[in-house]
Amino acid sequence: MARPTTPLLSREQILRAALDLLDRTGELGLPALARDLGVSTSSLYHHVKGGREEVIEGIRGVLSADGMPTEVVPGEDWREFTRRWARQYRAAFAAHPAAVPLLTAQTVSHPATMASYEALADVLHDAGFDDEELLHAVTVLDCFVLGSALDAGAPVEVWADSGREGSRLSQAIRATRAQPGDRSERAFLLGLDSLLVGLERLRDRA
Repeated sequence: MARPTTPLLSREQILRAALDLLDRTGELGLPALARDLGVSTSSLYHHVKGGREEVIEGIRGVLSADGMPTEVVPGEDWREFTRRWARQYRAAFAAHPAAVPLLTAQTVSHPATMASYEALADVLHDAGFDDEELLHAVTVLDCFVLGSALDAGAPVEVWADSGREGSRLSQAIRATRAQPGDRSERAFLLGLDSLLVGLERLRDRA
């Protein structure tokens, strides 16, 4: 049997290659993706008819399937699930920070991602959040996690130590250097705990 004259592609192969391209270059163009795969740009459209936007949404699905929870662990309350949801979401996207700006520029629609958001919405609804509060809560969590995912790829020291005597910021930078663990991770956990307290107040204010 004659071998095919062009490599056989799968949707999964295309999406993984696109994610690798983003990680390496910070950009996503279909011609560059086709070159990485050793095919023509037009051949990609047999698998991703929606072009670049479909590839981006497919990347969202890959990251979601790799890390975002869709089920509640027995015995978890809404705070525990939300904390786990946020931590796993951040970990999945922090590994590929170049993807975040592309993903935030288009509407979320991938089934794997939507399943995770639906799980979060169900948990918050069962915890007593009304519809408007629930959407605000999901939005705030989403913004916080994506921002923290970008921060995970920032330099160890985001702000330069001026060395100026009496500078409160420089003193804080030096104090943080002496603390164990990752600055971004510590800031994320502090922010997440504060956010959960604020969300509980939002729910209870009525």
